Amino acid sequence: MRLCSTLHLQMDTGYCWILDSGGAGRGAWQGGIIHEFMRWCREHGGYPSITMGASAGGYAAADVATGTERTVLKGWNYWGTPQSPALAAQKKNRFRTHLHSSIYYVMEENELAGVFNGDPGKKLLIFTTRVRRLDHKPFRSIDCLRFFLKSATRKLPKALKYLPEDYREDPVIFALNLPEELRSEYVRPLTRSNYHAVIEASCLIPMAMGKPLAPEDLGADPKSFDSNSVFIDGGYALKMPMRLFEQDRRFEAVGRWTRAEKTIVFCCDPKGCLWETSARLHQLNTLPSVVHAVAENRFLVIYPDHKVEAGFLCMDNDTTMRTFHRGQAQAQQLLRSESVRKFFEI
Repeated sequence: MRLCSTLHLQMDTGYCWILDSGGAGRGAWQGGIIHEFMRWCREHGGYPSITMGASAGGYAAADVATGTERTVLKGWNYWGTPQSPALAAQKKNRFRTHLHSSIYYVMEENELAGVFNGDPGKKLLIFTTRVRRLDHKPFRSIDCLRFFLKSATRKLPKALKYLPEDYREDPVIFALNLPEELRSEYVRPLTRSNYHAVIEASCLIPMAMGKPLAPEDLGADPKSFDSNSVFIDGGYALKMPMRLFEQDRRFEAVGRWTRAEKTIVFCCDPKGCLWETSARLHQLNTLPSVVHAVAENRFLVIYPDHKVEAGFLCMDNDTTMRTFHRGQAQAQQLLRSESVRKFFEI
């Protein structure tokens, strides 16, 4: 039985899409891109059985896992509109309030049925970051401020980045249809009961989007390894998983489980840089396995071919939808290109 399980974990399965984080701005561009790719792939073949991502990318991966691009359009049509009563009622943490209502509005029962449809081959992985102080004291407002500053300085040169050292940041992945033997402190099941909270946690930048989520908010039973920890934006600890899946013993098994014949990365960086985390300290474009996969036409990176108009915390629907439509237009052009058709062997 164990041998069969091991063999299963090492098998390649279809297509994998990795969705990058990029806030509401580049997230809207990514939404337009994947809207067209989802429709085209369903019609021509190559629809992914594996999707994964952090933050806006985790939300987008969940959209793809519903099996219909209508979910993507539903979300971005809603974004930045006054439809949410909570948005109108609260001025404090308006972005967080809108994010929360958006997740529950977009991922209603029809969408949940598309994700949790009983297909054992479907794999959806949403990345979060578990943070705790090294002195084991509870996470406080000053800690939220430090992680906000870390995010705010992520694009600066390394010498100018704010990188607090008094914390442990661990990637924690929540996965759909996770086999029992892969469950661990760092890889946990994604279920109907924690689904909305996991997406929200994956998007949360402290201060900018309010308070982090506690372990119990994600439906976790009290565990000693979660003591005094909080869950925040997945990009702090993991945006691009390729090296982690190959070299980190905590994630090697889940890396084998999600190994795909071909992989597309929808990268929000305007230069196509595959940053391992949002701190932008390590690029994975030159990782040998990535280089080899690109050379063998098994790995495709898609990134903006224009300056994305919408900003990180954009909540203006007109700007959002212009950004979305620019993504659609780029996708339509790409899907007619020789390189993309060669990737899909069309």
